[in-house]
Amino acid sequence: MFEKLQSAAPDEAAYFYSGSAEQEIGRGCIGHLRGDFGRSGEEFWVTWFPRRSPFETTAFKEELGKVFQAIGDQDVLKSRQQMLRFCSKHPETRINGAWSTDVYGFRMETPEHRYFLRCFPFAGDYNFYLYCYARPERVAEQQRQAPSAPAAQKNKTEPQR
Repeated sequence: MFEKLQSAAPDEAAYFYSGSAEQEIGRGCIGHLRGDFGRSGEEFWVTWFPRRSPFETTAFKEELGKVFQAIGDQDVLKSRQQMLRFCSKHPETRINGAWSTDVYGFRMETPEHRYFLRCFPFAGDYNFYLYCYARPERVAEQQRQAPSAPAAQKNKTEPQR
């Protein structure tokens, strides 16, 4: 059983958006889903954007399917109208500094991952993004285990002129 969607902390706003490759590696970004409800508001289109992350494992993919279903069970991904109802019940989740005041952000955690759902419940743009991250402790562990660059490359200097 997964937890309900929760409000994200103000300092987590960056997790709702793509960053530079370096930022995404540091955050443990695995990838994101982007979706919309089509012209009618009742369709359902979704695309996965991977990050070539070492955390994109079979276990992650299975969990993502379950998390996506759990989010859907909360009525936020049934239609654009349902998303608007859900977001309207949670005005505290508006993302400060977003391009519109009608952008909402929710989070969900599992023992291995963190998920950040950004919602825009209106026509004219994609309606949701679900960013997937490894938990910070897993990222730190993976970075400790990663082989460091060879000393020759670390100490490389510019040729003299």
